[in-house]
Amino acid sequence: MFDDLRGFLEEVDRIGQLKQVDGADWNLEIGALTELVSEQESYALVFDKIKGYPEGYRVATNILQSHVRQKVSLGFGQELTDLEIVKQWKDKSTKYKPVPPVEVKSGPILENILTGDKVNILNFPVPKWHEQDGGRYIGTGCLVITKDPDENWVNLGVYRVMVHDKDTLGFYVSPAKHATIMREKYWARGEDCPVVMCFGQELILWTIAGMPLPWGVPELDFAGHMRGKPVEIIKGDITGLPIPSTAEIAIEGFSKPPSVDGRGEGPFGEWPGYYASGSRIEPVVKIEAIYHRNNPIIHGQPPIKGESAYPIPLRTAGSLWDALEKAGVQGIKGVWVYGPSHRIIPVISIKQIHLGHAKQVATLAAALFQGGACLGRWTIVVDDDVDPSNWEEVVWALTTRCDPEESIDIVRGYLTSPLDPMLSPEKRARGDFTTAKVIINACKPWHWIDKFPPTNVFSEDIRRKAMSKWKELFI
Repeated sequence: MFDDLRGFLEEVDRIGQLKQVDGADWNLEIGALTELVSEQESYALVFDKIKGYPEGYRVATNILQSHVRQKVSLGFGQELTDLEIVKQWKDKSTKYKPVPPVEVKSGPILENILTGDKVNILNFPVPKWHEQDGGRYIGTGCLVITKDPDENWVNLGVYRVMVHDKDTLGFYVSPAKHATIMREKYWARGEDCPVVMCFGQELILWTIAGMPLPWGVPELDFAGHMRGKPVEIIKGDITGLPIPSTAEIAIEGFSKPPSVDGRGEGPFGEWPGYYASGSRIEPVVKIEAIYHRNNPIIHGQPPIKGESAYPIPLRTAGSLWDALEKAGVQGIKGVWVYGPSHRIIPVISIKQIHLGHAKQVATLAAALFQGGACLGRWTIVVDDDVDPSNWEEVVWALTTRCDPEESIDIVRGYLTSPLDPMLSPEKRARGDFTTAKVIINACKPWHWIDKFPPTNVFSEDIRRKAMSKWKELFI
């Protein structure tokens, strides 16, 4: 595990998975190359000598879009299967004990401090990522840091951040997110909301900031637990909020309610693969200070149709698995989540132990925010002989163990998101961000499970002996 983005990129370069690209244009060219390379799950890219910007002001993209690099970023061994990694992440999460951050007086983020007339976020090579985007977005692989004014705990979130001008950034957050609740508390008091934003940081912070942790659990404390040591932070002089000391670029500022200072935000090609939410008046953050390292690196993580920022769904599958077990569900053997950003189709593998077990698991999973509750319309439960991380096996279960007449339910009224492309114009106009969900039981029928035809697969004992005898066939 690495304490900053640079250490990770150096390791990626050492193992031959990084390419430097010189001379690209921030206007669409970086975005186009990022998309094309992402589709191949090949190299991480570092763009330098960007058109109109000095050498050393860089943008790093596709840095996690491979199984190898994601494992490297979080310190997992390459010998582990994807499902084993999800389970290890889940198991460690369930033993969570807060490890609060420690304040330090100096760090690389303080190498350059810009205030007053020197504040200009456009000094950095902020890309325009997609052709129909409404502007340049510096916040894709970012952290947005806010504090609850009542309970005094700090939230880290991953929200998109548009550049409006040299000292104004967009502050788009979906409904019901923690940052939304926090900023509205400030505004209800007649106060501006203090905000810190980082645009390149230690990757475990970015991973955890995108997880649906429960209200009141500070991501910095959780990150300290998961990384095995406290996160070093610097307290911002202006907002008092924590700034990771090894971040690449950070800003401090304040956000007023959009009725006082709101601007047109979007459109932006979002993670479902559409421009579904259009352009609306959204809050902004007025920048009061910029901090950055020498030769700063923006972490660019633009949404790409059908792609995920990371191939192993730790942020959704691990969280869903943990939430189901905490709810008292028994017999869970594996959890995976498919679809864009691994947020759409949860698949849960269970060892059936009672009548109605599969329906219980599916109904609860569909309702939980973790893994599938955001735009998700399909929840699938399979038996424990099906690997949920293997889509071919999931399809096998769907086609051989699911009776559409008996095994599928449609339930209405679940929360979705303004980013949902299937929200009708009428529902969108009245703010009705709800959808129906399909709950699929692809398990052997409980009441005649003992009579269900056996599968034509060798026993684990014979498979293990064959693999041991002819090891050269199994590299």
